[in-house]
Amino acid sequence: MAYGKWLLASLVLAVGTPAFAQPAGKVAPKKAVAKAVAKATVSDVGAEVAALGGVDVEVAARAADKLGALDAPAAHDALLDALAMGLAPSVAVPAINALALHPAPPDVGALRRYAGHHNPAVRSAALGALAMYPDPIAQAAVVAALHDPVGNVRNAAAAAAGRGHVRSAVDPLLLLLARGEESSARALAVLADPDLARKIADQLGHVPDPALASCLGLILKRADFGPEAARVEVVRAIGKIADQAAVAALTDYLDAVPKNPPRPSRKEAEMIVEARLGGGK
Repeated sequence: MAYGKWLLASLVLAVGTPAFAQPAGKVAPKKAVAKAVAKATVSDVGAEVAALGGVDVEVAARAADKLGALDAPAAHDALLDALAMGLAPSVAVPAINALALHPAPPDVGALRRYAGHHNPAVRSAALGALAMYPDPIAQAAVVAALHDPVGNVRNAAAAAAGRGHVRSAVDPLLLLLARGEESSARALAVLADPDLARKIADQLGHVPDPALASCLGLILKRADFGPEAARVEVVRAIGKIADQAAVAALTDYLDAVPKNPPRPSRKEAEMIVEARLGGGK
C-alpha cells in the first residue's frame, strides 16, 4: 500500500480512539491531524532506519526499498546517512536505487563515491542512479566508467549515458562501438541527432558491421529522429554495410513503420532489401 493511503487509513481508524475522540458532528482540528501525520511519518521512517542499520542484510535491503517508497525528507536523509557510513553490497544496491527515486543535489557526491566501489554490481547501480542527475559531476562519473575494466559496468555506464543524454560520452561510446559492444550502440542511438548519425555512419570499416548496423537501425526506428531526409541518409548508410545484419536492421524498420503515409526512407529501405534478398537482380 502506498504510504499516503496507509497513513490515511491509519488516521481513519484512529478517529475512534480517545486521542482523536471528537464531539458528534465535529472533525479533528487541522493542527491535530498535521501532528498525527508528522508523528506517523517519523515513526515509520525510524523503524526502517533501525532495520537498515541492522546486521540482517536481507531485512536491511527490504528497509532500503521501503525508505525509497516514502516520499519524505527524513527517509531520503536516512538513505544518504547509511550510504555515508558504508553498507554491504547487497544492501548498498537497493539503497542506491531507493535514493534515486527522489533525486536531490546532495546525492551526487555519495553516488560518485559508490561509482568507484570495489564491487561491480554496486558500481553499476551507482551509475544507473547518476543518470537521473543533470549535474556535470554526475556526468563525468558516467563518462569515466565507460573505461571500466568490467563489461557489465561499462554496459551500465553506456545505458546511463543514453538515459541521461550525456553528450560528452559520445567519443568513448564510439570507441566501445569499435569493439562491438552492443550497449554503446543503444546509447549512441538514443543520443543521435542527424550530425551524430552521419558521424556514426562514417565509422564503416572501423566498427564491426553487426554493431554498426544495429546502431544505425536503432536510430532509424526512433519516432523522434528526423527530418525525413536524415532518415534516408541512415537507410543508405545501412545499405552500404555488407553484413546480413544490415538487411535485418532495414527489415525491422519496414516492420515498424506503416506503409501510409508513404515515406521516402521506407521506399529506399524496401529497394535495398529487395535487391539484397534477390541477389542484386
